[in-house]
Amino acid sequence: MALILLAILAGPLAAAGLVKLVTAPDRVAWPVRRGPLRAPHGQRVVGAAELAAAVVVTVAPGLLAAAVAVTAYAALTVAAIATRGQLCACFGAARLAAVGRLHIAANATGALAGAAVAVMVAVGSAAATGGPAWPLRVAVATLAAALTYAAVCIATVRAVHVYVADDCPSCRSLKHLLREVEPARLDTVRTTVVARDAELPGDLRGLGVPCAQGLDAAGRPVCPPVSGIGGVKGLVDRVTIVAAVRSGT
Repeated sequence: MALILLAILAGPLAAAGLVKLVTAPDRVAWPVRRGPLRAPHGQRVVGAAELAAAVVVTVAPGLLAAAVAVTAYAALTVAAIATRGQLCACFGAARLAAVGRLHIAANATGALAGAAVAVMVAVGSAAATGGPAWPLRVAVATLAAALTYAAVCIATVRAVHVYVADDCPSCRSLKHLLREVEPARLDTVRTTVVARDAELPGDLRGLGVPCAQGLDAAGRPVCPPVSGIGGVKGLVDRVTIVAAVRSGT
């Protein structure tokens, strides 16, 4: 079970690292302004380090894996404390709330969990010996990474800004498709009609219509933008509906 716990800890590291590596720096609100980790290269350096740490935590022997997990999460805890109040760039373009106590607590918990496994390995605990083969650990880490990224996007998408063009057949098909969406979800969709060859704003540059950007409750972009009928419909389906609370009389 101890090695499975380490594989679970590797998941968020892998997800955060991979997203930082594949996301263009100009789409990330990178909080470091000075030093070797400043933008635009700092994002890639940190992403590579997180991904490398995830690999070691997943496949290395227990004590080494635990030590790397403790080091990685302790460093992230320090980084969260240092950037508290700034916009989170943990998962690249998936912009979460400003760095705060939740970020600090989550990373500190990861460090403590890694330390607990290290102690178990050091004292020869049965739970830390004779663990699963590395293919199972890789499978668990991969699942944890996928669930982490999915949770980051799904939990923060509260509305969708859709861009369409009047002379676009796919946009007309999307319009008919969205008519099947429940009213409460459809109310979260804002549509902007643009010229078919017009340059789209921000992260949507280079995409064709229809395309869309997921937004948080404050109207800020979260998660990478999507394009195409399926991508836009999928993003709308992922919106988290918050029920209105009516006061009684």
